Amino acid sequence: MNGLTDQQLIRDYAERRSEAAFAELVRRHIDLVYSAALRMVHDAHQAEDVTQNTFVALAQNAVQLTQRPVLSGWLHRTAQNLAANAVRAEVRRRA
Repeated sequence: MNGLTDQQLIRDYAERRSEAAFAELVRRHIDLVYSAALRMVHDAHQAEDVTQNTFVALAQNAVQLTQRPVLSGWLHRTAQNLAANAVRAEVRRRA
């Protein structure tokens, strides 16, 4: 799996639900996603939740992402959006 591109891995996951392909995508991108989330939420546990939700979104949207040239950009933006939602929810909860 290490020799495959992100596009090949996401296509393999989208077409065959390959757990190995998805695990490799997570391994490659988890640090990027977690660090983007942590920069926004400033809480390790909340950043872990955002990271998990980002990869859930990847699994749910895999078919639409097979033609995306750069998966890391989508993951980063999705993590930012989910982190922003988490921060807004926390502010509302405290108010």
